[in-house]
Amino acid sequence: MTLRKDIKYYIFIVTLFTFTFVKAQKASLKEADSLYAIGNYTEAIKIYQNLDPKDDYILLKIAKAHKAKGTYNDALSYYEKVLQLDTELLSAKLEYAKLLTTTRKYKKADSVYTGLVSQYPDNPNFYYQLGSVKKKQKDSTAIVYFKEAFKLDSTHQKSCFEVAKHFLKKRNYNKVEDIANKGLSSYSENPELINILGQNYLLRKYYSEAIPYFKKLISLNHGNEYVHASLALCYHKNYDYKLAIIQYQEALKYNDQVPLRYTRMAEAYTRLNMYNEALANNTKALLLKNLPVEQEFFNVAMSHRHLENWEEAIKYVKLALKENPEFLRAQYQLAVFADAYYKDPKVKLEYYNVFMKKFGETKDAKNFYGFMVNKRITQLEKEIQTSEKAVVEK
Repeated sequence: MTLRKDIKYYIFIVTLFTFTFVKAQKASLKEADSLYAIGNYTEAIKIYQNLDPKDDYILLKIAKAHKAKGTYNDALSYYEKVLQLDTELLSAKLEYAKLLTTTRKYKKADSVYTGLVSQYPDNPNFYYQLGSVKKKQKDSTAIVYFKEAFKLDSTHQKSCFEVAKHFLKKRNYNKVEDIANKGLSSYSENPELINILGQNYLLRKYYSEAIPYFKKLISLNHGNEYVHASLALCYHKNYDYKLAIIQYQEALKYNDQVPLRYTRMAEAYTRLNMYNEALANNTKALLLKNLPVEQEFFNVAMSHRHLENWEEAIKYVKLALKENPEFLRAQYQLAVFADAYYKDPKVKLEYYNVFMKKFGETKDAKNFYGFMVNKRITQLEKEIQTSEKAVVEK
């Protein structure tokens, strides 16, 4: 049976319209992709948004364009739309998780990476990314994921560094050496691992062994104040006074307000019988030391604090308070250091209570310090009550 002419005409029109529409869609999509490729993201987004229907490809392009131009919340919104259409689109899921991390939405990023680790248990990078997010949340389990990433792939440089750094903080020197060298065996110019090994030997006072690592950092253009000062000390302890002086001078280019460097440099000059130079450097050191002794102790304590050497930080801040019992900031930092170092909330609370007893009525304590201390006291008291209640219920 032949179709009536009007039906045939209708089918022809529909087919022609569909063909024309699809052709126009393809042309628009091509134009949008071209604009995206040259970095004209705003114009590309306008065209993508006018395309209909929007499949996961178009939505992903819009998300990427927003990410590229820095409109992160819009990008996140479109990544979520993509993942609603295709929950298994791995590339979109990874980009979404990274952007969540960039925008400090750590809990969401944690959830995405946890899912990826579960789905792909043999992928070391997913473990590393999850560890990184845990670390940003100050979650102590981060090291578990860094270790797993390194276990799966001993060439994974970033996880290797995190694991080595962890053991350096624990002063497990042999473990640091073993792990860092494994990482360097696959990439010998990793400055972070080279630095870790230099620090590892320096802390053990193996000065000769530390020297090649600090020299290597400088040759790789990773010299800085710490590297030059450390290399200077190593040369000094190794009786290479001329080389030590050169490195002290390099360190002083970064910071010329460190009296100890002038003192050490004066000692090196004395060993070389260069007494005028020794006198000049001793004089500089003396002038710079024209500070209250408690401030020097406090500065040392703060240096240990930045390295998370809490026990040493506590020791030096106590020395500062011994010199000046009315040193309010030192008393506050002592409580903060104790909070980080001790596990028992009752011990932590005692330090904060000492601060309030000594300085609670002072003007400074009633402003910033008092607010912070009172807030922490309330938290610790609740923690202790909860803990005691749990023990009673058992």
